Amino acid sequence: MRLGELLGLKWQYVNFTDGTITVEETLQKTYVFDDNLNKSLQDVQQTPKTENGVRVIPLPSSLVPKLKEQRKTQLENRLKYGESYHISDYVFTDEIGRTIDNKRPNRTLQAILKKLDINPIKFHGLRKTYATRLFENGVPPKTVQTLLGHADIQTTLNIYTQVMEEEKYKAVDTLNSIFSF
Repeated sequence: MRLGELLGLKWQYVNFTDGTITVEETLQKTYVFDDNLNKSLQDVQQTPKTENGVRVIPLPSSLVPKLKEQRKTQLENRLKYGESYHISDYVFTDEIGRTIDNKRPNRTLQAILKKLDINPIKFHGLRKTYATRLFENGVPPKTVQTLLGHADIQTTLNIYTQVMEEEKYKAVDTLNSIFSF
């Protein structure tokens, strides 16, 4: 999922019974100017980037308990903070229920990578890794395109996949077996 799609994910779009997430909205924090040209940071909800961005994504079974734990934590925080808690349907919020800043997931990712002594990648790089790993495991390009919400298969093939060294050698081995006499 795109970062804006994750930030805009609401509980009403998480179906634990079917094990799916429906992508219907994105959320961005954007500066808005009032009539006096004073700026303030506000949440702006939009439809996904492309028509194909509206989609149903199967949830990996390993994520279901994590999402249920997130929901439980939000309900506990709502009781803990009472009237100070910002009631919303968003899946990803801070401790008092506010939507999170667009930069927070990337900062969190960088901290985790540093702790694990892994080279830094941007949050968006997770999408590329996801696509590449799906291709490596034989998932058809059209399926990967649908999961990523791309309008054009070329975007999926040209930008979101990387040829791995091992795959190049497999291709050569395939040619060797075809042309061996």
